[in-house]
Amino acid sequence: MEQSHGHSKVTAQHQKEVVRAIVVDLGGVLFAEGSSEAADVLSRRYGYDKNVVLGVFRSPESIALRKGLLSDEEFWTYAQSSLPEHYDARTIQQAWYDGYLLDEDVLELIRQLKSRYTLLVFSGNIKSRVDYLDGKYDFRKHFDYEIYSFDHGLNKPDRAFVDVMLEKAGCRPNEVVYIDDQISATAPAQALGVKTIIYRRGEIRKLRASLSRLGVKLHSH
Repeated sequence: MEQSHGHSKVTAQHQKEVVRAIVVDLGGVLFAEGSSEAADVLSRRYGYDKNVVLGVFRSPESIALRKGLLSDEEFWTYAQSSLPEHYDARTIQQAWYDGYLLDEDVLELIRQLKSRYTLLVFSGNIKSRVDYLDGKYDFRKHFDYEIYSFDHGLNKPDRAFVDVMLEKAGCRPNEVVYIDDQISATAPAQALGVKTIIYRRGEIRKLRASLSRLGVKLHSH
């Protein structure tokens, strides 16, 4: 009886650790980190100062835009007024959108995971860019749920934003694997017991190995 009881305890523990949902960041995971890409392109093509461009992308107004507290029009009007005279805000906007280049390796991984796991997007993003990227890459169809900062007035690393993600995932924190490119973004989720993985573009083998170690079942590649 002792052995049987011990075995059922191990089994219960094992079941508790089963991964049921996989959460994916957009910029830096499914897509290239668009801000850096855009700053590089604008520097090469137009001679724009990277720090000036990145300053726009990281401004308090940009954070308000991501939270849905500022409209696109309001943000780009602000951007134009804050930029040096010969800089064009619309050129910067287009480069920002185009800087989100699809990571084909990650997309292939997501396709392989789709039939086995609940898949979620978890992104501090802006609505017009998500719509633009979906029009270009048709990525949204691969996910069961999408959690965007602009829908909730929240952004990473807000703990409340993680609560929304867990509610949508519909399972315990330790049944969720969350992939992001920023340690600061994953910290609140990790504190709640979510399994987290930091992804660097080009390190798909490392990502696959990390998922396997956490018990995620992958098709042979």
